[in-house]
Amino acid sequence: MTDMAVSPATRQLCDATFSYDEAASALSLLDLYTGPERERVYQAAVRLSGGLGRLRKWLDEANRNPETVLWFGESPSDVSADTHAFGVEFINASLDKHPDTPAVSESE
Repeated sequence: MTDMAVSPATRQLCDATFSYDEAASALSLLDLYTGPERERVYQAAVRLSGGLGRLRKWLDEANRNPETVLWFGESPSDVSADTHAFGVEFINASLDKHPDTPAVSESE
């Protein structure tokens, strides 16, 4: 288990989203994100992920552009709920088609 402290809300979300065995791994994966607004980003990434593989990719994206993850992981007011849901499903389907493709940092 990770040494990082997460809020009770984030821990509860992980417990609700992942199986018992996966929840501990998910909490450890949250350490991958090192940017600002950690709790918001953690929760957005968990809500978007639906699985450990996607969680890692959403956290990789958050390190590059946290605003993108926050926009998709929260309820944006500039698009309809249906359009937002379609965007999330589309991105997750793309992630599922390329599960072994490592995210590449723009700074590398």
